[in-house]
Amino acid sequence: MSAYALLTLIGFILFMSRGITGPVSSLYAESLGASYVAIGMLGTVSSLTAVAANTFWGGFLDRLARRKAILVLGLVLLAAGDVLIALAPDYRFLYAWYVLNAVAQAAYGTASLALMGDLLDDRAKARGRRVGAYRGMGSLGFGLMALNAGLVADRLSLRAPFGIAGGLVLTAALIALLIKEPSQPGGRPLVAELWAALVAMPGTLSRSLRQRVTRLRIPRPTIGTRARQVSTGDVAHLLPLAPLLVSSFLWSLSMGAVYSVWALYMVTEVGYTPTVMSRLWALASLSEFPLMILAGWLSDRTGRLPMLCLGFIAWAMVFIGYIVAPIMPWILGVQLVRGFAFSAFTIGAMAYATEVRGQDQRGRVAGLYGSAGGLGAILGGATGGTLTQWLGFQPMLGISATLILMGAVYVGIAALRLHMRTRRADTLAPESDG
Repeated sequence: MSAYALLTLIGFILFMSRGITGPVSSLYAESLGASYVAIGMLGTVSSLTAVAANTFWGGFLDRLARRKAILVLGLVLLAAGDVLIALAPDYRFLYAWYVLNAVAQAAYGTASLALMGDLLDDRAKARGRRVGAYRGMGSLGFGLMALNAGLVADRLSLRAPFGIAGGLVLTAALIALLIKEPSQPGGRPLVAELWAALVAMPGTLSRSLRQRVTRLRIPRPTIGTRARQVSTGDVAHLLPLAPLLVSSFLWSLSMGAVYSVWALYMVTEVGYTPTVMSRLWALASLSEFPLMILAGWLSDRTGRLPMLCLGFIAWAMVFIGYIVAPIMPWILGVQLVRGFAFSAFTIGAMAYATEVRGQDQRGRVAGLYGSAGGLGAILGGATGGTLTQWLGFQPMLGISATLILMGAVYVGIAALRLHMRTRRADTLAPESDG
């Protein structure tokens, strides 16, 4: 199998593991004695760790110039974290295991996104579609498992999904050993590269803590420079980094606030059983498989930022739908809109992240993208549970919808400015060339 196919298969299996745990994670924490606020804080601790971990792994990947070793390491650690969560005797133990999972997830996330960008360097015209198929398979895996997550929890226990997840992730780690990277510096074996990475890790961590976004020294475009897609070692002139980071922050902020307590809202206030709740979640995830391919195809033609804006608008509609139409059959339509919103944002953002900078800085961009999302999730996880505790579910949903609409305005303005700059550059290019 090609490296692209293997990476897609790994994503499918990994998201299967997230699908069987995601819908029941808050219920599991509650069963171990966690309050709404404690559930929100679990997400906050995890996201805070992810911010530092994404920044570290992003810089580390670019220095190592090899993705596979970190990919395998992240998957092995994630499998261990899932098993430890399944064995936790009390919710307070979850804090330590969530930290471990956040570090591992950041390693996998940055390595897989950077590697996908490397694999698609020579396929710029179809990058969105291929990213859509890659990420869409992940959503398919998530949806298939989420469909039965509540059933597994009902028939076995709330611990069982996490044990199953650990086995799935370990399988993905074994498959990752088969990947052949586009380039393998020095031709050293994977074990040797991984050992060198671990030895260099303390120094890299120290340097990464001092890093800031402004240290990405990207050449500024000269007048008349034509915007173009990234190729290996090239820089995507005129593509601003800020919209990617801001949109990732706002998206994760709203998603963290809502989905840290969404399962509880569906079960305790609306009245669904855990099985029905998990199947509603699965409906949205299963719809993402074709919708992500569609979103990738559209983003290749309309641009990444317009797709981000469309995703934000649809996301606000979903939150409003949870307020006014949380019952059958309307909730089915809301969940399908959620599938489209998630697809439009995710594929737009991932494709943009792979092309906004060249290969030598792709790891840093992946890390910054993950860190911005982590910062948003920190605030979202903390405020979601707290606002729900103080005001109730529906006011929290209304605040989240307002915030995401503001994000749609920002991304829309950024897309318009980029379009105008590109047209101006196209107009001046012949004169510049002469």
